[in-house]
Amino acid sequence: MEKEQFVERKGKESLIDTLGLVTYSLLAGAITDYASGLRGLGIVASRAYGTAINLPTGAPYGKYRNFLYKKTKTTDKSSKVRKYLVELLAFDTFQVPLYATVIGFGSLVSNLSKGELKIDFDKVQNGVAILTAVSPLVGPTVGLYMESVRKLFNLKSAPRKARESLEETLSK
Repeated sequence: MEKEQFVERKGKESLIDTLGLVTYSLLAGAITDYASGLRGLGIVASRAYGTAINLPTGAPYGKYRNFLYKKTKTTDKSSKVRKYLVELLAFDTFQVPLYATVIGFGSLVSNLSKGELKIDFDKVQNGVAILTAVSPLVGPTVGLYMESVRKLFNLKSAPRKARESLEETLSK
């Protein structure tokens, strides 16, 4: 069986992680926004803001996932449960706090269209509660989606990078 060839060009992983996060977020985020109580213009504003947030944070989120896999010594040889838990940890400690700002912005724009300059913090709290509640499903699927986008562009997975780093450390 031929060994897979991986091309690691500087910046390519960052670009691909950003692409993965943005495309996943557009669909999943709109569903969560709707469940949070946003409608129409609020959802459009929230997704626009979410995309504006995900463009500069997609690469750091990918690097954060790599970091957590390495720190927890979770590799491509680890159990699915262990990888699931790392993805959940990454999502809940990185994406959920960012999402609070997204809902706040969507709420602000929605209220501005009614002539009110306010953020509905109940909607922000509700959105965070909903995302946290569904994060056991969403967090790991974001990770799986990002890994599939990495694979599509012939990049190493976060678990594989962790294994190679661990092997390199052990061989020294």
